[in-house]
Amino acid sequence: MVDGKHICLVAFDEGAEARTIAINEAEYEVRKKSIDLGTDDTEMDTEAVAADGAFYYVSGSHADKRDHCEVNEGSHRLVRIAYDPTTGLPLLKSNGKLKDLEDGFDITNVLSDDLRGSVGKCLGSDEGGFDIEGMAAYDGRLYFGLRGPTAPDETAAGAGTVAYVFEAGTSPSLVTQDNARDPFRICVASGRAIRDMASVDGGILLLLGPDDDNRDVGWSIAFWEVDESADRASPIDAVDLGSLDLSEAKRADCDQDVKPEGMAVLSSRSEGTGKAYRLAIFSDGMCDGGPVIVDAFQTAP
Repeated sequence: MVDGKHICLVAFDEGAEARTIAINEAEYEVRKKSIDLGTDDTEMDTEAVAADGAFYYVSGSHADKRDHCEVNEGSHRLVRIAYDPTTGLPLLKSNGKLKDLEDGFDITNVLSDDLRGSVGKCLGSDEGGFDIEGMAAYDGRLYFGLRGPTAPDETAAGAGTVAYVFEAGTSPSLVTQDNARDPFRICVASGRAIRDMASVDGGILLLLGPDDDNRDVGWSIAFWEVDESADRASPIDAVDLGSLDLSEAKRADCDQDVKPEGMAVLSSRSEGTGKAYRLAIFSDGMCDGGPVIVDAFQTAP
């Protein structure tokens, strides 16, 4: 917190640019200085940002282009940027360039064989292409949530789906080789997948929405209690925190389709025997990205 506001890094899915914003429940302000993540013609297709106590992490989707299934090498990046935890701002050299930027991590090193085989395929269930949409730094590791591929949940009584989460270490260097582990398989509703993630005490909040088939299946928020000892061959039930309906947030003067794609935790508190989270939800299709402030509640089992 700086002067009553959270400092967050936001990145654009077009080009290769990021900026910091200061946000609280009442307002937000975008810092004018741009953070350059690549050359002007780079299409990083940034879909996920996370932070721990010392670094920001910015990930491209690692996906092929949606319309014509063209390879987009610019999206195959995971960048680590050092920042000052007292200000939330990236550390800079005297010439204004980023002081500590690491950009050489090959994400396929931490993918299981089946997920590695989906990289480079067309998006959608027919091809099962690879598409990172969410990322969270939790307990010294990075967790990546996929919009695709997904798989049928064969243990579900009805029509269910599993969404994949894979992980990587963060220390001492992202470039260091990390042993691939089987991904976690998170139970979600049919047609849904992971669209963003945010760390909280005890686990990770999941923003769930349409998978790469883009069906109208709605949006919801869930809590995943991260357990590294869990059986990764078995689907994991996340705690459903409720549906997310932002249709009334649409403004006729400038907004188009409201598609929630980003989530930031502004506060959390104990409420009765459970937890309450105040979240800022950012949406593609809204002229300023939103944000819309919502509350999500987790009751004790």
